[in-house]
Amino acid sequence: MRLPLRTAALSAAILLAFPAGAQTNDSAPFYVGASLGTTHVSNIYRLAGGSNSDSVISAGLLGGIDTRLGRQHLTFDGSLQDNRYRDTKDLNNKSYSLRSALEWQTIGDLSGTLSATSSRSLADFNAGSGVDPIFVKNTARNEEYSATARLGAFSRYSIEGGWNYRKLDYSAPQYDRFSYHQNSGSLGFFGTPGGNVKLGLSARHTTGQYPRYPTGRIIFNPVTQQIEPETAANDYSRNDIDLTANWSAGGRTGMNARLSRSHIDNSPNIASLRNAHGTTGGIGGTWQPTAKLLLNLQYTRDTGIETKLSTSDLNRVYTTWRFTGTYALTGKISFNANANVNRSHSDNGTNAAANYFEKNQSYGLGMRWAFTRSLSLGCQYDHASRDSSILAYTFSANSYGCTGQALIY
Repeated sequence: MRLPLRTAALSAAILLAFPAGAQTNDSAPFYVGASLGTTHVSNIYRLAGGSNSDSVISAGLLGGIDTRLGRQHLTFDGSLQDNRYRDTKDLNNKSYSLRSALEWQTIGDLSGTLSATSSRSLADFNAGSGVDPIFVKNTARNEEYSATARLGAFSRYSIEGGWNYRKLDYSAPQYDRFSYHQNSGSLGFFGTPGGNVKLGLSARHTTGQYPRYPTGRIIFNPVTQQIEPETAANDYSRNDIDLTANWSAGGRTGMNARLSRSHIDNSPNIASLRNAHGTTGGIGGTWQPTAKLLLNLQYTRDTGIETKLSTSDLNRVYTTWRFTGTYALTGKISFNANANVNRSHSDNGTNAAANYFEKNQSYGLGMRWAFTRSLSLGCQYDHASRDSSILAYTFSANSYGCTGQALIY
């Protein structure tokens, strides 16, 4: 998993999840609050063997809603952050995170979900995938909107249709190749042969575009009077047949699995992107052995854009392991841990420059102390590293910090 510079406000981002849980548990319809934290990052620009550390102070405003409107359930969480670096002041930035969802249902057996998320933060300075490390402020803006409708959700058999839109933009022109937008739609049939088992068969179709993807050729730009890499729009499509299974043992313990036959078509005018087809999918589970301990493990095998690890590699498969765990020591003190490993290998035949492997790994440890329902303190340590056949893409970095939060319900 890529660890971008927005880890400078990582503690605040992690704590953002707690207000939503607190308000739900206490049936509070809304909350507002503020946060203040500091984080130290050991390798800001993610350089191989580099030493470029700095500290950042992040001040934020938080707010959220969790309420029911008849049969409908509306939630919203948002945060605004002002991030100020001690030395690297040209990286000072304002970030935000917004997420909302509406769970709806009718008098009959029809229900669904509408959701939207939007965020802006500093992006990686060393993303790999054919782009050299950069040393200028680069913000990434993510948007995602989705809608799902289910007929027969509370019966033994059901039909489910969905739509999803995603968009990613970067402010730095060096990252133009990573910007994209896509739409996907799905239709599936589901059955529950047992009270705790749900099986599904779905068809999924995706279309999208990278507006400025490098073709691999060099051209002369008459406007800038310089030799530049040529770019072109890559219009791509993807078709999947998904087999899914979900099993629940009650409470928060269960398993989920997806096995897909996937086919991807790319624009023929970009030689570095070949069409791809094969098997993708994933399996995972959540286990709560005690009331205080919750563990989650996920394995995924899919393209970079679907795992949200590398948005440029449409025809390169990543294998990803993710682990998270939380432990409530007391009613006020809790601990969390996470570990992520993903690997990929690209084999482009005679194009030796495009044949490379990559291994990203990260892990983190954190704790949260809730003084009261409204006041809390969270601290987090994270480590990230990358091994690659291209030396410039390798790095190792650490970050640690604490954030205090005050909420009004």
